[in-house]
Amino acid sequence: MSKLAAYSVDKKSQEYDEYQFTLPELFRDIAKEELREDDSVREQSLTEMRQWIANNENIWKCRTDAKFLLRFLRFQKFSVPMACEALERYLMMRETYPSWFQNLDSYDAAMKELYLDGSTSILGQDSAGRTVIFFRVARFVAEKVVPPKGGKFIALLLEAMLEWEEVQIGGLQLMVDYSDMDLAIFEKWSTSELRLIMDAYSRLYPLRFNDVHAAKLPKKAVPIVEMLLSFTDPKIRERINCYASVAEMQKHFEPAMVPNVYGGQVDLDILNQSVWSRIEQQRDVVLGMDNMEINLDHYAPIWDEMNVATLPADVSSA
Repeated sequence: MSKLAAYSVDKKSQEYDEYQFTLPELFRDIAKEELREDDSVREQSLTEMRQWIANNENIWKCRTDAKFLLRFLRFQKFSVPMACEALERYLMMRETYPSWFQNLDSYDAAMKELYLDGSTSILGQDSAGRTVIFFRVARFVAEKVVPPKGGKFIALLLEAMLEWEEVQIGGLQLMVDYSDMDLAIFEKWSTSELRLIMDAYSRLYPLRFNDVHAAKLPKKAVPIVEMLLSFTDPKIRERINCYASVAEMQKHFEPAMVPNVYGGQVDLDILNQSVWSRIEQQRDVVLGMDNMEINLDHYAPIWDEMNVATLPADVSSA
């Protein structure tokens, strides 16, 4: 797979890319039935959103390619006003806390090591088009996931996946194995930092979450997880299913997607290497988004009113 180039952030481009739907028909059907998307709606909505960006004096530089804008249009089921609002929230997040949400570099050895440690595996799409992500919480090493590095790791994965239209349309399904987790992974995190990342992951990134299946949460970890969930979008909390055993959770994997650690056919080491290679191909695309720019003086009071986090705003990228 060839390396992908960064997109322009000229918000008043003289010529926009011509969008073509290239995914399998399954995703066209999902887009139509769940997101109200068809060729006509898509074209009209992209036109309206691009015009809104061009006329917004407080957005100085922004991607306007179809794939980027469709993140927000699909997230808001093609309500253009709501998609524009979601874009503003996303840009505020990135610029208010650049040390958390910018300089997401897949060539960074620490980021690669975190992924290949096997704590997080992107398994691919199931038969319903959902992208399945498998977490083995015990594989997170406390000293490797200190803030903001631990937050940037997940942010890098989310930015990379949002470049994949199958994720925009089919959404995510999370499988979480808490077996033998180490509570030390939370020791360096303040409540404000935990709130910031949970708000970001569940509200500010334009992601569609489907079911969450979690197993073997130790009793001593319940208060921490309950606190994390209190910062999460209530719609996501309603979709969480908890199990006393991994065997119960495992039933919710499609047979072809069962990881080898559960006796299935998916070799996680090989898969993780392959997925990371795909993420590396998008390095310039992800880093190029750091060139987007807003009038932070205008948006700072709006961010404060949103009450997302109480951390001091960053003054420069990490």
